[in-house]
Amino acid sequence: MTLTELLEKHEGRKRKPYKCPAGFKTIGVGWNLEANPLPARIAEYLKENGEITEEMIDTLLEASIIVARNDCKSLFPEFNKFSKSRKMALIDFVFQLGRKRASRFVRAVAAINTGRWEDAAKEMGNSSWYKQTPTRAEEIIEMIEGG
Repeated sequence: MTLTELLEKHEGRKRKPYKCPAGFKTIGVGWNLEANPLPARIAEYLKENGEITEEMIDTLLEASIIVARNDCKSLFPEFNKFSKSRKMALIDFVFQLGRKRASRFVRAVAAINTGRWEDAAKEMGNSSWYKQTPTRAEEIIEMIEGG
């Protein structure tokens, strides 16, 4: 599975605005319209057509992945040395929560940064995030723990 496929599996893919499980107005693959205004040309297209194109969804997704990957590099200094599976899991995790909320997983972040993957998985499993999105969380935790 690719990172894009993983994110689409967890976030869905919608051309029209919708409310995500956390209650935020969202479009595309998890693009939070309340936190991140659309680029002008996409916003105008949405206003005129009531939806965006598949290509626009891809553009937004690519931008979101860049942000999440950079946030991972900031949270996890050794990120580039992690396995592909762990990188994908952590990008998905940060993509969903954002850097600020992900950084509040202090013990999990510390465990990841010291290579204690089982401890990180345990900490992530003992969280509100896990309770709110158990299916997604379980998959991410398995990827982190299994490497």
